[in-house]
Amino acid sequence: MPNRKYRNTAQAEIAALTRQRIIQAALTLFAEQWIDAVTLDQVAERAGVTVQTILRHFGSKESLGVQAGRAANDAAINQRAEVTAGDIPGAVDNLVQHYEAVGDRVLRLLAQEERFHQLQGILQEGRIAHQHWVQRVFAPLIDRQKPDQRERLTAQLVAVCDVYIWKLLRRNMGFSVEQYQATLHEMVVKLANPTET
Repeated sequence: MPNRKYRNTAQAEIAALTRQRIIQAALTLFAEQWIDAVTLDQVAERAGVTVQTILRHFGSKESLGVQAGRAANDAAINQRAEVTAGDIPGAVDNLVQHYEAVGDRVLRLLAQEERFHQLQGILQEGRIAHQHWVQRVFAPLIDRQKPDQRERLTAQLVAVCDVYIWKLLRRNMGFSVEQYQATLHEMVVKLANPTET
């Protein structure tokens, strides 16, 4: 009986690790190619498994894509949760690390949102999570504003902390990581303290 329980536990752990490898392989490929160009054969090769193993775990490429997207959202939420409310430098550093790691993949997925309906829900979940993070992390700054100014400041902070601002500064304008980080910090501080220089 104990041996059977151990075997079942070991098998469950192996299955979980296999799912994780497949999801990571899919996310890596989705960062490199358009969704319709990615094949299950490519995912299987990258993950070191067979296509049949992928189908056994996920059922289809579409289901794999949705679950990979949810896993990416969960990972982002967990990383963002490390920031303490009111810690502007910590929030900026957290965003920089996040966007440097996954910003290009997120942008590629956003560019395909209108073509693949299954992406829309996942990306909307990401937008909502981003807004909630801004509201939590910058709550000390938002709450000290007049009631009629809080919603506007929240929207401004959501915007300047968005991946599109990262793209504009890092990819379009060629800012270094350090320049982006300093600029983002300055924008947040000026929004929160408009009278400070």
